[in-house]
Amino acid sequence: MEEYVTSTQNPSIKRIKMLHNKKYRDIYGQYLVEGVKMVKEALNEGESIWALVVSRGFNWLEFKNQVGIPIDNLRTLVVEDKLFASISDTQTPQGILAVVNKKEYRLEHLLSKQSFFIVVLDQIRDPGNLGTIIRTMDAAGGDGVVLLKGCVDPFNLKVVRSTMGSIFRMPIYEVEDHIEFFNRLVEAKVHILVSHLNGSNLFEWPGGYDRIAVVVGNESEGVRQEICGFASSLVRIPMPGRAESLNASVAAGVLIYEVLRKSGK
Repeated sequence: MEEYVTSTQNPSIKRIKMLHNKKYRDIYGQYLVEGVKMVKEALNEGESIWALVVSRGFNWLEFKNQVGIPIDNLRTLVVEDKLFASISDTQTPQGILAVVNKKEYRLEHLLSKQSFFIVVLDQIRDPGNLGTIIRTMDAAGGDGVVLLKGCVDPFNLKVVRSTMGSIFRMPIYEVEDHIEFFNRLVEAKVHILVSHLNGSNLFEWPGGYDRIAVVVGNESEGVRQEICGFASSLVRIPMPGRAESLNASVAAGVLIYEVLRKSGK
């Protein structure tokens, strides 16, 4: 269903522009996905799409043929290239974006499982780091990424882009009260593995737990001390070289794959 839109005052265009702001992403329960690869992936993953937007200069017919699934029934706004550029987040827009409805995931459902592996992020603020961690968990077959209050919005366009499509597959949980959340993990007998500079060697950690939560901290400050008090194990990644620390997403990747290795998968 194609609609031709020319005005910046069109209600749908105004709404799409608002979605660049976290406040309105939360209000509408929607986020933006931009670019050929990401929009194709959203379609092929069966995401709920409120609307597609394509520019006049975009080869819409070729795109529809490449997607491989029927999309003619999707609401599609066709706009002038200049108008598309005004709603795009990139300097050289590819000419297509999608407005995607957020999925809802419930922690109760996760915590009721007999076994699971999640990563809990404490005040991760860099969009690239968050996107990479989501992507790494997807690659490792993890069960979810939990964001404590203070993390960058996972539906920020830069985060979405850096997940390379994993945002569509990896359950994301946002937690307001971290103390209540960790108490629930303790009650559910989850092994809480916390990355800490004073922890024991990660590679000597035995593993073998059915329910595991790996906690990774802020890029410069690490995991907050009050959270460390909930740890079943404090571990550090050995660094025999001279660097003082690892990038948060690299550290998370090492932890994630060590958990995966010791799970026997």
